[in-house]
Amino acid sequence: MNRSRTVFSLSLSLCSIVSLSSHLLAASKYVLKQDPQAVAVAQSAFAAMGGTQAILGYQDSLASGTVTISAGDNPVSYPITMKSKGLRETRVELQMPKGTNVRIANQGQGAIIRPDGSIKGLDSNNTFYEHVNHVPLLSVLADYAGGSVNLLYEGVAQVQGQAEDVIEIDFIPNLANGPLYASMSSTLFFVNQTTGLVDKTQRSTFYEGDQNHTFSEETYFTDYRPVSGMQVPFHQTVFIDGKLETDLTFDSVTLNVGLLDSDFALPQAR
Repeated sequence: MNRSRTVFSLSLSLCSIVSLSSHLLAASKYVLKQDPQAVAVAQSAFAAMGGTQAILGYQDSLASGTVTISAGDNPVSYPITMKSKGLRETRVELQMPKGTNVRIANQGQGAIIRPDGSIKGLDSNNTFYEHVNHVPLLSVLADYAGGSVNLLYEGVAQVQGQAEDVIEIDFIPNLANGPLYASMSSTLFFVNQTTGLVDKTQRSTFYEGDQNHTFSEETYFTDYRPVSGMQVPFHQTVFIDGKLETDLTFDSVTLNVGLLDSDFALPQAR
């Protein structure tokens, strides 16, 4: 075999290897998991809490109330205001004795503005999948049919004496990193078999600044009330590793008040 034929054969071999690698890469691309039973439960919950009509009529929300933060034997209560715009912009204003503490999350990024004006950026581990979590209809559940989540059925459980269908929802903004996103955003939704409402969510949350350790975060939703066609829980309790962390009660929730985009702009570190 002469030199030119050898080079030609080598080129064909390399092309075949590249082609095979491309096919293998395509074959290994992450595929969303959509379990039919989980899809049916998500659809039922979505409809029970207001459904498409409520989502289409929603632009922003303003909720105010009181949150009690457990601090050992001395729980402390503060006025709280929670705002949202769309599905991926939230603002929480906690009025404390030294001033207002503000937490903003916008399209997967977050920051805290302390009462003294200093700013702390939040790790994206916990914010990249954040939606409007205090209103279950506006949470990641709203994306159940949008092609960006896994939906898995996890069986039946009891929540405060009620039978609940449990589904796992994973937010996958980028299929290239599907397994990582799925593991980090995995959230369990406990859907009441009688009412269709979400009674509880459960997730593993990373400690801020620590990518290796998580804690269990359970949120219970009760006292649902209709607000402009949307079912909103006016009482919410959060448990961290099984211990009560916060107890939140809304006095009022209003939709479409005309909140400004500037309310949800992430501050620049200073």
